[in-house]
Amino acid sequence: MNLRLVLSALLIFGIGAPSAQASFFDGKDTLLCSVYQLYECDHPNGCSSVTPGEIRGVSHFEIDFGKKVITRAGEDSPQKSVIKSVETNIDGKLIVQGAEDGAKDERDGAGWSISIMDPEGTMTMAVAGDGFGVVGLGACVPKP
Repeated sequence: MNLRLVLSALLIFGIGAPSAQASFFDGKDTLLCSVYQLYECDHPNGCSSVTPGEIRGVSHFEIDFGKKVITRAGEDSPQKSVIKSVETNIDGKLIVQGAEDGAKDERDGAGWSISIMDPEGTMTMAVAGDGFGVVGLGACVPKP
């Protein structure tokens, strides 16, 4: 079969045309994310596997692009992270970033970044603070 004919057929049927496909990871719709691996790193201890509860974190959270906040999923929580930056389609990734001051009168502020692969929804997140870092691996889906 002629290669030109095969390529024409692929384009007609939409195969190989990712720009025509709908994306859930475009920074518009609310996402539900889950962390399935989490590591805490610091200078004296290196990196070790931790649970979200051990570091006062959450395992399920929502990213609400309309309100520009990230909150604990499934419950009303006063703890919110404000989204400062959203970048779409950076090498097939949705990148969300922000910074938190933490507790008043404590030196616990940190910057954070979440990268979500499109179209798979796999997620990598990182938090960097004063002498520590947290890296999480997980996945995001559109909120039902």
